[in-house]
Amino acid sequence: MGLKPGIPLTEVAIDKVFIGSCTNSRIEDLRAAAEIAKGRKVAPGVQALVVPGSGP
Repeated sequence: MGLKPGIPLTEVAIDKVFIGSCTNSRIEDLRAAAEIAKGRKVAPGVQALVVPGSGP
């Protein structure tokens, strides 16, 4: 990514967003993320992925 210590986040371009987990995730976590994202759209040029974790 080429990030350096101390770089302001306002100078970091975001082109991918990942919400999820590989194991032991909780549905409550995805519900919280959905509530935050509700009514919003992914910006042009940004790829968003939502991946539920595996079950027990």
